[in-house]
Amino acid sequence: MSLHRSPLVRSTLGLSFARLLSGGLLVLATVVLARKAGAAELGWFGLALTIAVYASVLADCGISQFLLPTLGRSPRTAWPSIWADCVRFEVRTTVPFALLYLAVVALAAHGGARLALFAVLPWWLLIRVNGAARSVFTVAEQVGAEATATIAEAVVSLIVLVVVVSFYGSAWAAALCLSTGATVGLVIRLNGLRRLGVSGGKATTSARALARTAVHFNGYTVLTTFYLRIDVVLLALLATPLALGLYQPPVRFATALIILPDALASLLLGRASRRPHSADVRIRQEQLLALGLPIGCVLVLVAALVGGPLLAWLYGPTFRQSWLALTLLTATVPLSMLASMNGNVLTARGLQRTRVTCLGLTSCLAVAAGIPAIWLWSYNGAAAVSVLNEVMLAASYAAAVWLTAGRNAILLPRRHRLRPAV
Repeated sequence: MSLHRSPLVRSTLGLSFARLLSGGLLVLATVVLARKAGAAELGWFGLALTIAVYASVLADCGISQFLLPTLGRSPRTAWPSIWADCVRFEVRTTVPFALLYLAVVALAAHGGARLALFAVLPWWLLIRVNGAARSVFTVAEQVGAEATATIAEAVVSLIVLVVVVSFYGSAWAAALCLSTGATVGLVIRLNGLRRLGVSGGKATTSARALARTAVHFNGYTVLTTFYLRIDVVLLALLATPLALGLYQPPVRFATALIILPDALASLLLGRASRRPHSADVRIRQEQLLALGLPIGCVLVLVAALVGGPLLAWLYGPTFRQSWLALTLLTATVPLSMLASMNGNVLTARGLQRTRVTCLGLTSCLAVAAGIPAIWLWSYNGAAAVSVLNEVMLAASYAAAVWLTAGRNAILLPRRHRLRPAV
């Protein structure tokens, strides 16, 4: 079977298209806010999104990531029970995490930032449940319901945001609108789970026991999110609100572009967990790298050539100066694809602790290099450190795979003559 006809590629493209469209609609939402309220409010909105993702990941406790290899190794008859365990965990922890979040925001934030952070609370509570449901669809390679939910929530959020921001041009109003789309997405996903035969199971594991089981996955997701968007937090602390706002368009574009390697890595993790030593799976992944990395390099070139005019046309003349940050963040897309695939090798072989160690080292670099870089070069320094982080993560994963599984287990972009069916 040729690569372009494989079920893996079809599933990846279906999921990626929906999520890429969702990312594009979020970019349009930031355009609307920037035009209506200015760069400073856009900066607070971007900070609220980042902190909300942090809160969602912390409250998820690694459950969404834990589901990928766990469901991949388990028979379908066990899935309803596994999902019921996750639902019980989500329900029983919602109120404690929400109260803790409100207390921390009330103490640590003020002004426009505090209002935006309060307003984003319903959204991150909803997306942690949506994220867990997404893992089930990913492993099942049934992307129809997930794609529909992703597109629907993005469209609803954008429509509501445009209407609301036209009357209340502020970050908190825009942040509050996101929860409407997330609610629609959750309804669609729950209906999809019912059709998949996953809902209706009986929970057998307590919330505390499930959190202990997923502890290494928790460390992975927390550290991944931490190093990916610590640049936004450091900018909020060390730079001006204007710099934080100018950095948001490059961040939103990079987030939309990175959806494809992220979706591909999620799908591959389920397959690799079922067959961690399969040569066929390794060959298919290396073929995808041989295709994806050159495309990523072309995107970097396009960003360098037309990034400035594009940002000025969408957001306004002030944002033209963010072109260098956009180019640098675009360079993280192919690097992320390479790092994610080699990280999956570790997870599929039961070496999640090793993967967490690599992420921990990268997170330390993100902070140690990010502070002086932002102090000297503002948001361009933040973008440069993001590239450095991805390079280090890819290198550390490759070294870990070499030491634990051998040099031949490292995934690199190679064009194989054989085209095995996957």
